[in-house]
Amino acid sequence: APVAKGARCAMCACCTKRQSEAEAEEGFFTTLFGGPSSQSNGAAAGKSPSGAANGTRGRFAGATPSGTLQHEEEVSAATVRRHTLDVCGERSLLLYSVSDLPAKSRVPVVGPGVPADRCTQQALHVPPNTTEAVPIETECFVGKSMVIYRTPPGSSRPSQYGPYFGRRKRNWEVRVQGRFKRIPKGDMFIGIVLRDFNYDQSVATHSKIVKNAGMALVKSYDLYLSWGDRCGDALKKDAELSHLVTGMSGWDQIICTPSGSTPPDLACDLGEIGDSRGLNYERAKMGLKNYSEAADETFRNISLEDTYTLCFWGVSQVIDLLGWQFKIGTHISMARFFEESPLHVAMYEIERPANGKKHDRHLESMKHYYLDFMFWSNAVSTPSLPSRYIFADAPPGIAQSPGAPAREIQRDRSDGSQRRGTSPTSSTGSGTSGGQGSARSILAAWGQRLRWIPQQTCSNGARRA
Repeated sequence: APVAKGARCAMCACCTKRQSEAEAEEGFFTTLFGGPSSQSNGAAAGKSPSGAANGTRGRFAGATPSGTLQHEEEVSAATVRRHTLDVCGERSLLLYSVSDLPAKSRVPVVGPGVPADRCTQQALHVPPNTTEAVPIETECFVGKSMVIYRTPPGSSRPSQYGPYFGRRKRNWEVRVQGRFKRIPKGDMFIGIVLRDFNYDQSVATHSKIVKNAGMALVKSYDLYLSWGDRCGDALKKDAELSHLVTGMSGWDQIICTPSGSTPPDLACDLGEIGDSRGLNYERAKMGLKNYSEAADETFRNISLEDTYTLCFWGVSQVIDLLGWQFKIGTHISMARFFEESPLHVAMYEIERPANGKKHDRHLESMKHYYLDFMFWSNAVSTPSLPSRYIFADAPPGIAQSPGAPAREIQRDRSDGSQRRGTSPTSSTGSGTSGGQGSARSILAAWGQRLRWIPQQTCSNGARRA
């Protein structure tokens, strides 16, 4: 089926429901949104993927003899189209690891609502449901990553992770493993940053009301939420972007493997390995308070020699990434929030000023990005991205071929024994129970009424909704 184009339309705010007692299991995003080569064979954590920048299929468009990377928009667009069509017409998630280009390869980006100092970046494809992780590297982190998700019923592309998700409520999961190249000196954050949004539009009054209501439901988390600079201010250098971030307790699971020990296999069931591969912290098992303390302690004492495994799935029950919609009793298209822009889940550091106080704004000039994953569904169109990124293929052999036999996700071989399937004691269920009756109707009505961003833009001198 052809990929549907994302429509530009009035964007409605995400409704929220009551604070769940299972807040620790679902994660802070869930509560706020209202609901529950050698490298092709799997690079070791910490191995630089720089070799993936060259090779077959023009992995980075326009590499020159001097080592610079020339941005060829048509080549980047063709690369994204190929990734979109590789799934044979089925709904899929497009995910990329974003990193900065060398200074001599950067080109200014121009477009509606783009800050004056925005430059091109490279985006490495992380194919979904693979048996091997994709090598990634940024300014501050080197390792590998994989994304897995529950395949829709009747899919012609069976996945080895089907039984794993069949025993859990989560619908997708992002896993990262590697070493830090920099010891954090400031505050660390993880969450959503809208790095490609069109900021040439104001914020609706209704959106501020919804923000206050939503923030009241997540008092347990130390959140930073900002709409970002808008209109004329958004076009200036070092404009603030829109953020919804928290501390390192935003990760759902953290495993710290000491230097000299073997980290877990990213394709195994990480919930079943205990501490056999290092200190293993999981919010669902520890509770939010204890987990937050452990996460903060871990990131205050980062070692450049240890290996860190980080997992994120908390919001997966209320964000349908394949269908690109929120599931909060009713289904609301995410294109109405974000138009034609993708989402970025990023981990970054902001150093505190000399007086030790927290910054009241998260400006790009203050940040060190450790991880930045850009993603969207092939159900929507993102035509502006090839002008902003040099898109690259994953190393050859990483992607799982269509129709590959499904194999159950394996346990980690921590004791040298033969691998077995996942434990029958894992969580069950495939999702949250949606609202019914009048509750569903009320959510739908609010979804139509409350808009996060008005349809009119500042450049048109439009009145706020």
